[in-house]
Amino acid sequence: MHIKSKKDFWAGLMFIVIGLLFAIGASNYPMGSALRMGPAYFPTVLGWMLVVLGGIVFFDSFFIKEVDPKPIKLRGLFWILGSVMAFGVVLEPLHGGMVLACIVLMIMSAYGGHEFNWKEAVISGVFMTAVCVGTFYYALGLPFRLWPWS
Repeated sequence: MHIKSKKDFWAGLMFIVIGLLFAIGASNYPMGSALRMGPAYFPTVLGWMLVVLGGIVFFDSFFIKEVDPKPIKLRGLFWILGSVMAFGVVLEPLHGGMVLACIVLMIMSAYGGHEFNWKEAVISGVFMTAVCVGTFYYALGLPFRLWPWS
């Protein structure tokens, strides 16, 4: 057999080796069950899932040709990562409250997209803020400050 994608070949091999290391390394700890997970449960399951994923990538390297990578759009990367950092800064050090932090997060991350529209960003920001407040503040009872003055 001829390797058509060397990147996939080596990536699949790397996934298999790392997954095996985690799965076998976790065998020294008690496994537990799905209801009462022991310390070995998560690394074992994740390790074997990584082995399966690596096997698929490794197998595909013999049949799928290598594709040239597309250029990375750094604008979106910076705006989305910046929006997550701004959320944390507005929520805690500035004491802006969850409502303001969620709206800032949604509008900044929408600006990182290739098609930005203020109306859509504000509407989705308000909707997602309502979902977050309803879920985290009211349903789960987490002690977030909703507004800067609260």
